[in-house]
Amino acid sequence: MSTAVREPLAAQTGKQPPRILRGVPWLVWRQHRTAFVACLLLTAAGCVHMLWQRHVTLGWLGPARTHGPLKLVEASGQPYAEAFRNGTWLMSLVPVVAGVLLGAPLISGDRERGTVQLVTTQSVTRGRWLAVKLGTAALIAVVCAAALSAAFTSWWEPAHDLFNAGDWSAGDIFDNTGPVPVALALLHFAVGAALGMLLRRTVPAMVLTFGFSFAWEVLAGPLRRAFTEPRVLVNPVEEGQPGLPAGAVRFDNWTVDAHGGLHGFGECFNARTPAECRAKGIVAERLEYFGYDQMPGMQWTYAALVLAAALAILALTLWWGRRRPL
Repeated sequence: MSTAVREPLAAQTGKQPPRILRGVPWLVWRQHRTAFVACLLLTAAGCVHMLWQRHVTLGWLGPARTHGPLKLVEASGQPYAEAFRNGTWLMSLVPVVAGVLLGAPLISGDRERGTVQLVTTQSVTRGRWLAVKLGTAALIAVVCAAALSAAFTSWWEPAHDLFNAGDWSAGDIFDNTGPVPVALALLHFAVGAALGMLLRRTVPAMVLTFGFSFAWEVLAGPLRRAFTEPRVLVNPVEEGQPGLPAGAVRFDNWTVDAHGGLHGFGECFNARTPAECRAKGIVAERLEYFGYDQMPGMQWTYAALVLAAALAILALTLWWGRRRPL
C-alpha cells in the first residue's frame, strides 16, 4: 500500500501500524476493528459461559446416572435444560451475526462512505483490496464460529442422550455442533458480502441477509440426511416394532408384505393381533434410523457442501468486484 494512504491514517490516530500488520491488512483492521474486536470478545465470553455450563452439567450428570433413568430424566428437566436451550439459541445467532453484521456492511459500507474510491486511487488494486477485506473478515468469522462450536459441543456431548430428547438430527443440535457452525457462518458471511457488493447499500443488504438466514433454515433441513443411508431393523409382526438403538434417531417406520413391498405404518395400526396383520398381507415391521455413530459423517458431509457453496460465492464476489466499478 502506498505511503499516501498509510501516513495520514497514522497521523490521525497518533499510532504507528502494529508490527504484525502492514499495508492493506492493517488498514482493513483499523477500518473494522470495532466489529472484529466485539466479535472476538463476545466469542470469548460465550466460550467461558459454555465451559462453565459443561462443568455444571457434569456435576449433576454423574450422580443422576447412578440413580437410574427416572432420576436422570428428572435432573435433566430442571434449569439445566433451560440453560441448554438458551445455549442453542445463542449458537443459532452465530451465522446470522456473521452474515448481517460482518458480511453485509463489509463492501457496501465502503461504497457508501467513498472509502473504496480513496483506496483504489492509490497503488492498491481493486482485487487486492477486496481479497484482503473478504479474507480478514472471513477469518474472524471462522475463528469465532470454531471456538463457540468447540465449547458448545463439549457441553452437549456428555448429555447428548438427554438434551433435546436425544434428537441430534434436529437443527438446534446438528447445526450447532462439530464443523457445521463454521461452514454456516462462512456461508452467511459470503451471502452478506455478495449482497452488500451488489446492492451497494448497507441496510438493504443486512435485511436481505437476515431473510436468507430464515430461508436457509426452511430449505436446508432435508440436506442434513440427504447423503446418508439410514440403517434398517426388521421384526416379524409378532414381535412388533423394532426398538430404537441407544443414541439413534428415528427416520421412518414401514410395514412389509410377504413380497417385500413397503406400506405405511398405519396399514396395520388398528389390528389387534398379529394374525389380523397377516390377514392383510403384512408380515413384518420395518424401522429406519440413523445411528449416533453416523452423526460425524453426516455433519462433515453437510459442512463440506455448505463450505463449497460459501467459497463459490466468495470467489464469484471477488471476480465480480474486480471487473465492475465498486
